[in-house]
Amino acid sequence: MGWAGATRPVEPRIHGSKLVEQHPLFYVANLVLFFVIACSKEYVGPWGYFCNPDSSIPPDSPISANIDNLLAVMIHASKMNNGFSGLSSGAGNNTVYGLAQCRGDLDIKQYCYPCIQDAIQQIQKDCPGKSDAQIWYDYCTVRYSQDNFFGTFDASQNALVRNQDDYKDPKTLFTKLGPLFEGIISKAADPANSGLAIAQVDLTDGDTLYGGAQCTMDLRPFDCAQCLGAAVKEFDDFCKPKQGCRVYLSSCFVRYEIYDFASSLDARFKKIPGQAIEKLIKFEFGRAKQVNKLRSRKYMMISSF
Repeated sequence: MGWAGATRPVEPRIHGSKLVEQHPLFYVANLVLFFVIACSKEYVGPWGYFCNPDSSIPPDSPISANIDNLLAVMIHASKMNNGFSGLSSGAGNNTVYGLAQCRGDLDIKQYCYPCIQDAIQQIQKDCPGKSDAQIWYDYCTVRYSQDNFFGTFDASQNALVRNQDDYKDPKTLFTKLGPLFEGIISKAADPANSGLAIAQVDLTDGDTLYGGAQCTMDLRPFDCAQCLGAAVKEFDDFCKPKQGCRVYLSSCFVRYEIYDFASSLDARFKKIPGQAIEKLIKFEFGRAKQVNKLRSRKYMMISSF
Protein backbone atom coordinates (compact mmCIF):
# COMPACT_ATOMS: atom_id res chain seq x y z
CA MET A 1 0.00 0.00 0.00
CA GLY A 2 1.19 3.54 -0.49
CA TRP A 3 0.23 7.16 -1.00
CA ALA A 4 -0.44 8.83 -4.32
CA GLY A 5 0.22 12.30 -5.60
CA ALA A 6 3.81 12.96 -4.52
CA THR A 7 7.00 13.41 -6.52
CA ARG A 8 9.65 11.24 -4.91
CA PRO A 9 13.32 12.26 -4.85
CA VAL A 10 15.75 9.36 -4.92
CA GLU A 11 16.46 8.16 -1.40
CA PRO A 12 20.09 8.02 -0.26
CA ARG A 13 21.37 4.92 1.49
CA ILE A 14 24.71 3.60 2.70
CA HIS A 15 26.18 0.16 3.10
CA GLY A 16 26.01 0.04 6.88
CA SER A 17 27.58 -3.36 7.48
CA LYS A 18 30.87 -2.65 5.74
CA LEU A 19 31.27 0.57 7.68
CA VAL A 20 31.02 -1.21 10.98
CA GLU A 21 33.24 -4.11 9.99
CA GLN A 22 36.15 -1.79 9.26
CA HIS A 23 36.37 -0.33 12.77
CA PRO A 24 37.37 -2.55 15.72
CA LEU A 25 36.68 0.23 18.27
CA PHE A 26 32.98 -0.17 17.64
CA TYR A 27 32.24 -1.12 21.25
CA VAL A 28 34.26 1.55 23.06
CA ALA A 29 31.94 3.17 25.61
CA ASN A 30 30.78 6.76 25.12
CA LEU A 31 32.99 7.23 22.08
CA VAL A 32 31.66 8.96 19.00
CA LEU A 33 33.25 7.84 15.77
CA PHE A 34 32.88 9.65 12.48
CA PHE A 35 33.42 7.93 9.16
CA VAL A 36 33.03 9.25 5.63
CA ILE A 37 32.27 7.17 2.56
CA ALA A 38 30.91 7.78 -0.91
CA CYS A 39 27.25 6.97 -1.32
CA SER A 40 27.15 6.21 -5.03
CA LYS A 41 26.98 2.41 -4.94
CA GLU A 42 24.03 0.07 -4.99
CA TYR A 43 22.43 -0.39 -1.59
CA VAL A 44 22.80 -4.00 -0.49
CA GLY A 45 23.22 -3.81 3.24
CA PRO A 46 21.34 -2.90 6.45
CA TRP A 47 20.85 0.47 8.13
CA GLY A 48 22.34 -0.89 11.30
CA TYR A 49 22.98 -3.96 13.38
CA PHE A 50 23.48 -4.79 17.03
CA CYS A 51 25.84 -7.40 18.44
CA ASN A 52 25.83 -7.60 22.24
CA PRO A 53 29.50 -7.94 23.23
CA ASP A 54 28.41 -9.56 26.50
CA SER A 55 26.79 -12.49 24.69
CA SER A 56 29.85 -14.35 23.36
CA ILE A 57 29.46 -18.10 22.86
CA PRO A 58 31.77 -20.85 21.53
CA PRO A 59 31.11 -21.80 17.89
CA ASP A 60 30.51 -25.45 18.81
CA SER A 61 28.16 -24.76 21.72
CA PRO A 62 24.54 -25.96 21.93
CA ILE A 63 23.44 -22.31 21.90
CA SER A 64 25.25 -21.72 18.62
CA ALA A 65 23.58 -24.81 17.14
CA ASN A 66 20.19 -23.55 18.30
CA ILE A 67 20.80 -20.18 16.64
CA ASP A 68 21.61 -21.96 13.39
CA ASN A 69 18.47 -24.08 13.69
CA LEU A 70 16.38 -21.02 14.42
CA LEU A 71 17.63 -19.04 11.44
CA ALA A 72 17.26 -22.04 9.15
CA VAL A 73 13.49 -22.21 9.65
CA MET A 74 12.80 -18.48 9.98
CA ILE A 75 11.99 -17.78 6.33
CA HIS A 76 9.58 -20.71 6.08
CA ALA A 77 7.89 -19.69 9.32
CA SER A 78 7.49 -16.13 8.00
CA LYS A 79 5.83 -17.46 4.85
CA MET A 80 3.30 -19.26 7.01
CA ASN A 81 2.39 -16.12 8.97
CA ASN A 82 2.28 -13.23 6.53
CA GLY A 83 5.84 -12.00 6.97
CA PHE A 84 6.22 -12.56 10.70
CA SER A 85 7.79 -15.34 12.73
CA GLY A 86 8.41 -15.70 16.45
CA LEU A 87 10.29 -18.87 17.29
CA SER A 88 12.42 -20.60 19.87
CA SER A 89 14.97 -23.38 19.63
CA GLY A 90 16.47 -25.52 22.35
CA ALA A 91 15.60 -26.09 25.99
CA GLY A 92 16.58 -24.79 29.39
CA ASN A 93 19.56 -22.44 29.51
CA ASN A 94 20.34 -23.23 25.87
CA THR A 95 17.06 -21.85 24.53
CA VAL A 96 17.31 -19.15 21.87
CA TYR A 97 14.38 -16.92 20.88
CA GLY A 98 14.13 -15.42 17.41
CA LEU A 99 11.95 -13.00 15.51
CA ALA A 100 11.68 -11.92 11.90
CA GLN A 101 9.23 -9.37 10.57
CA CYS A 102 8.75 -7.48 7.33
CA ARG A 103 7.34 -4.04 6.78
CA GLY A 104 3.59 -4.47 6.61
CA ASP A 105 3.03 -2.55 3.37
CA LEU A 106 5.25 -4.83 1.30
CA ASP A 107 4.47 -7.38 -1.33
CA ILE A 108 5.39 -10.43 0.75
CA LYS A 109 6.82 -12.59 -2.01
CA GLN A 110 8.70 -9.90 -3.91
CA TYR A 111 10.22 -7.95 -1.03
CA CYS A 112 9.68 -9.65 2.32
CA TYR A 113 11.24 -13.07 1.90
CA PRO A 114 14.35 -11.83 0.03
CA CYS A 115 14.90 -9.27 2.79
CA ILE A 116 14.67 -11.85 5.57
CA GLN A 117 17.02 -14.12 3.67
CA ASP A 118 19.55 -11.31 3.22
CA ALA A 119 19.21 -10.31 6.88
CA ILE A 120 19.82 -13.85 8.11
CA GLN A 121 22.95 -14.17 6.01
CA GLN A 122 24.25 -10.75 7.01
CA ILE A 123 23.66 -11.05 10.75
CA GLN A 124 25.67 -14.28 10.79
CA LYS A 125 28.57 -12.39 9.19
CA ASP A 126 28.25 -9.29 11.35
CA CYS A 127 27.68 -11.01 14.70
CA PRO A 128 29.57 -14.32 14.71
CA GLY A 129 29.80 -15.96 18.10
CA LYS A 130 27.09 -13.76 19.67
CA SER A 131 23.83 -15.01 21.12
CA ASP A 132 22.15 -11.59 21.24
CA ALA A 133 21.88 -9.72 17.94
CA GLN A 134 19.56 -7.74 15.70
CA ILE A 135 19.75 -6.28 12.21
CA TRP A 136 17.58 -3.58 10.62
CA TYR A 137 16.77 -3.25 6.93
CA ASP A 138 14.29 -0.97 5.23
CA TYR A 139 12.01 -3.92 4.60
CA CYS A 140 12.58 -6.22 7.56
CA THR A 141 14.30 -6.92 10.84
CA VAL A 142 15.77 -10.12 12.27
CA ARG A 143 16.55 -10.61 15.92
CA TYR A 144 17.59 -13.41 18.26
CA SER A 145 18.54 -13.66 21.93
CA GLN A 146 18.76 -16.06 24.85
CA ASP A 147 16.33 -13.77 26.67
CA ASN A 148 12.64 -14.24 25.94
CA PHE A 149 11.79 -10.79 24.56
CA PHE A 150 8.40 -11.74 23.10
CA GLY A 151 5.57 -9.46 24.12
CA THR A 152 7.79 -6.85 25.79
CA PHE A 153 8.44 -3.25 24.87
CA ASP A 154 12.19 -3.12 24.37
CA ALA A 155 14.14 0.00 23.36
CA SER A 156 17.48 -1.38 24.48
CA GLN A 157 19.23 -0.68 21.19
CA ASN A 158 18.35 1.44 18.21
CA ALA A 159 19.45 2.83 14.87
CA LEU A 160 18.63 6.44 13.96
CA VAL A 161 18.89 7.62 10.37
CA ARG A 162 18.28 11.14 9.09
CA ASN A 163 18.54 12.96 5.79
CA GLN A 164 21.28 15.55 5.95
CA ASP A 165 19.17 18.16 4.15
CA ASP A 166 17.17 20.57 6.32
CA TYR A 167 13.54 21.27 5.49
CA LYS A 168 12.93 24.82 4.23
CA ASP A 169 10.24 25.46 6.87
CA PRO A 170 11.19 23.33 9.90
CA LYS A 171 8.75 25.08 12.24
CA THR A 172 5.79 24.07 10.10
CA LEU A 173 7.14 20.56 9.59
CA PHE A 174 7.53 19.85 13.30
CA THR A 175 4.25 21.54 14.14
CA LYS A 176 2.56 19.06 11.81
CA LEU A 177 4.69 16.10 12.86
CA GLY A 178 3.26 15.79 16.38
CA PRO A 179 -0.43 15.52 15.45
CA LEU A 180 0.41 13.31 12.47
CA PHE A 181 2.14 10.72 14.64
CA GLU A 182 -0.45 10.92 17.39
CA GLY A 183 -2.90 9.59 14.84
CA ILE A 184 -0.41 7.10 13.44
CA ILE A 185 0.38 5.66 16.86
CA SER A 186 -3.32 5.33 17.66
CA LYS A 187 -3.92 3.45 14.41
CA ALA A 188 -0.86 1.22 14.80
CA ALA A 189 -1.94 0.24 18.32
CA ASP A 190 -5.35 -0.84 17.03
CA PRO A 191 -5.27 -4.67 16.83
CA ALA A 192 -7.19 -4.51 13.56
CA ASN A 193 -4.13 -2.90 11.90
CA SER A 194 -1.56 -5.52 12.99
CA GLY A 195 0.77 -2.88 14.38
CA LEU A 196 1.09 -0.89 11.12
CA ALA A 197 -0.09 2.62 10.27
CA ILE A 198 0.71 5.15 7.54
CA ALA A 199 -0.69 8.64 7.02
CA GLN A 200 0.04 12.01 5.42
CA VAL A 201 -0.64 15.70 5.94
CA ASP A 202 -0.19 18.79 3.76
CA LEU A 203 2.73 21.13 4.36
CA THR A 204 3.51 24.49 2.73
CA ASP A 205 4.08 25.19 -0.98
CA GLY A 206 2.42 21.98 -2.10
CA ASP A 207 4.67 19.67 -0.04
CA THR A 208 3.28 16.64 1.74
CA LEU A 209 4.56 15.09 4.95
CA TYR A 210 4.34 11.31 5.01
CA GLY A 211 4.61 9.24 8.17
CA GLY A 212 4.67 5.55 8.95
CA ALA A 213 5.07 3.31 11.98
CA GLN A 214 5.08 -0.38 12.77
CA CYS A 215 5.41 -2.58 15.84
CA THR A 216 6.51 -6.18 15.91
CA MET A 217 3.44 -8.38 15.96
CA ASP A 218 4.25 -9.94 19.32
CA LEU A 219 3.51 -6.65 21.15
CA ARG A 220 0.21 -5.96 22.84
CA PRO A 221 -1.54 -2.73 21.82
CA PHE A 222 -0.47 -0.81 24.92
CA ASP A 223 3.17 -1.87 24.54
CA CYS A 224 3.06 -1.02 20.84
CA ALA A 225 1.91 2.50 21.63
CA GLN A 226 4.58 2.85 24.30
CA CYS A 227 7.33 1.69 21.95
CA LEU A 228 6.23 4.04 19.18
CA GLY A 229 5.97 6.91 21.63
CA ALA A 230 9.57 6.32 22.72
CA ALA A 231 10.68 6.21 19.09
CA VAL A 232 8.89 9.47 18.21
CA LYS A 233 10.66 11.23 21.10
CA GLU A 234 13.91 10.76 19.18
CA PHE A 235 12.57 13.13 16.50
CA ASP A 236 13.17 16.11 18.79
CA ASP A 237 16.68 15.10 19.80
CA PHE A 238 17.99 13.74 16.52
CA CYS A 239 15.85 14.71 13.56
CA LYS A 240 15.24 18.46 13.75
CA PRO A 241 15.26 20.23 11.32
CA LYS A 242 15.77 17.42 8.79
CA GLN A 243 13.34 16.72 5.97
CA GLY A 244 13.39 13.00 6.60
CA CYS A 245 14.20 10.71 9.50
CA ARG A 246 13.65 7.18 10.75
CA VAL A 247 14.06 5.56 14.15
CA TYR A 248 14.44 1.80 14.51
CA LEU A 249 13.97 0.28 17.96
CA SER A 250 14.10 -3.40 18.76
CA SER A 251 10.31 -3.73 18.75
CA CYS A 252 9.09 -0.90 16.50
CA PHE A 253 10.06 1.81 14.04
CA VAL A 254 8.82 5.25 12.96
CA ARG A 255 9.64 7.25 9.87
CA TYR A 256 8.73 10.53 8.18
CA GLU A 257 9.66 11.94 4.78
CA ILE A 258 8.48 14.65 2.39
CA TYR A 259 8.00 12.01 -0.29
CA ASP A 260 5.90 8.88 -0.50
CA PHE A 261 8.39 6.30 0.73
CA ALA A 262 5.78 3.56 1.07
CA SER A 263 5.18 3.49 -2.69
CA SER A 264 8.89 3.44 -3.57
CA LEU A 265 9.48 -0.24 -2.99
CA ASP A 266 11.87 -0.63 -5.90
CA ALA A 267 14.33 1.87 -4.40
CA ARG A 268 16.43 -0.83 -2.74
CA PHE A 269 17.64 -2.07 -6.10
CA LYS A 270 18.48 1.31 -7.64
CA LYS A 271 21.74 3.22 -7.77
CA ILE A 272 22.23 5.88 -5.14
CA PRO A 273 23.13 9.51 -5.85
CA GLY A 274 25.79 11.33 -3.88
CA GLN A 275 23.34 12.81 -1.38
CA ALA A 276 24.09 12.62 2.30
CA ILE A 277 22.57 11.01 5.34
CA GLU A 278 23.71 10.77 8.90
CA LYS A 279 23.26 7.62 10.92
CA LEU A 280 23.54 7.30 14.67
CA ILE A 281 23.51 3.83 16.12
CA LYS A 282 23.04 3.75 19.88
CA PHE A 283 23.49 0.63 21.95
CA GLU A 284 22.52 0.10 25.55
CA PHE A 285 23.73 -2.93 27.47
CA GLY A 286 22.79 -4.41 30.82
CA ARG A 287 23.54 -7.55 32.73
CA ALA A 288 19.87 -8.47 32.43
CA LYS A 289 17.66 -7.37 29.55
CA GLN A 290 14.82 -5.76 31.45
CA VAL A 291 12.18 -3.51 29.97
CA ASN A 292 12.58 0.25 30.43
CA LYS A 293 15.70 -0.06 32.58
CA LEU A 294 18.42 2.55 32.15
CA ARG A 295 21.74 1.20 30.96
CA SER A 296 25.14 2.50 29.92
CA ARG A 297 25.30 3.59 26.28
CA LYS A 298 27.72 3.27 23.43
CA TYR A 299 27.57 5.48 20.39
CA MET A 300 28.61 5.50 16.80
CA MET A 301 27.78 8.17 14.23
CA ILE A 302 28.39 7.80 10.54
CA SER A 303 28.32 10.78 8.22
CA SER A 304 28.17 10.12 4.50
CA PHE A 305 28.35 12.51 1.54
